[in-house]
Parts: sequence; structure tokens; C-alpha cells
Amino acid sequence: MLRFFLIAVFLSSCLFAGAHPCQLAEPPVTILAIERQGGLPQFLMERMGSLHSFAHRGDSVLENRSLGIALRFPRGLRSDFFESVATQQLVELGFPPRHFVFIRMVFFDYNSALIRNDASAELDKLAELMLSYPFAEVACVVHTDSRGSSVYNKKLAGQRGAALIDYLAKAGVNTQKLNAHTSGEDALVRDCLNQQDCDEQIHQFNRRAEFVFQPMTR
Repeated sequence: MLRFFLIAVFLSSCLFAGAHPCQLAEPPVTILAIERQGGLPQFLMERMGSLHSFAHRGDSVLENRSLGIALRFPRGLRSDFFESVATQQLVELGFPPRHFVFIRMVFFDYNSALIRNDASAELDKLAELMLSYPFAEVACVVHTDSRGSSVYNKKLAGQRGAALIDYLAKAGVNTQKLNAHTSGEDALVRDCLNQQDCDEQIHQFNRRAEFVFQPMTR
């Protein structure tokens, strides 16, 4: 009898709540975003124990049709603002994020394979992700700038990849799940080949490692 009374009170409050009917709140979700060069990040949502991936529709929309979610972003949006723009839309759609993990690209100093402090912060987040999803694989593509020969830059990219693997191994990650590819200077952010002048900021963008998370998703 008491249960019936409580349900009746709930339904009555819905009827007088205004234009928006009462809805059961969605449980909080966990968002994972992995930065990519020149486009929107890889975007995944963990909801009620399932991991959902979002497809890229052009350069301004992330969509998951099974959830009925399409997130829209201004073209050229800086990565610094991505989390706030995505979170606002998710809250409005009824999917409030409990955690929002944004893993950025890792950068290296010139002619160096040492892991910098800013890089270690991102690798710590990647390690936590891989430990949370031990079944998943991660692809890592390692780049260099255009200074030096292509043969030397392939070797340098390999050293950087080995440093990344060593760091993650020390964090307890099963590095058999990490596939490192050495791009060297084959995928420059901007054409700086043949010693063409480029400022240091462009060279820095080229000295990067990018990650792609490869779980089983819906």
C-alpha cells in the first residue's frame, strides 16, 4: 500500500512539473578522449559496464547511433576547450560525466628520446586506462621532425617508442598490448622537408607520439 502511495505521489509531481515530463536520471558515465593530430579526438563512453565508441562525422561531429548521441564542435576547436564543450552537451542530453579522461599526445625534445614531465602525466593516464581494460590494445605512432636524415629519424623514432614502452612496463602495463609504429618524418604536421625553414613550434608538433585505443566497443 505504501509503495502504491509513493508511486502515485511521484506521478502526480510529474504531471505538475511543467513542460518537461519526469524521466529517470541516467547513471553517470565515464568519458575517454584521446587527442589526435588535426582532428577531433578519439571518443569513448563507458555506460553501465559497456564501452561505446563514437564515429567521426566530418571534422565537427562525434556520433553514437545506438545511444542516439551526436556531439557537435566548432571547426578548429582547440583541445584545451574540448572537455568543457563536450561535457556541456552530455549534461544537456542526460549523460552527466562522472569522470572525463583526456589523454593528450606526447611530445619530445629535439634529438632526444627522454620522457619529459608533461609526457609522463599523459602516460600515467594511458597506463591507468590499459590496466582498467587489459583486454584492449593500444596503437602508438611515433614521429620526429624533419631535421636529420630519414634513416636517422626512423632510428630516433624507434628509440622514442622503446622509451614509451619501458615507461608503461614500469607502470605495470602488459606491453604486449601496445603496438608501437615508427613513422619518423613520414607524417609531418607541416611540410618541413629538405631543410625548409620551419619555426621551433612546428618542429615541436612534429616530435610527437599519438595513441589509438582499440577495445571491443558498441
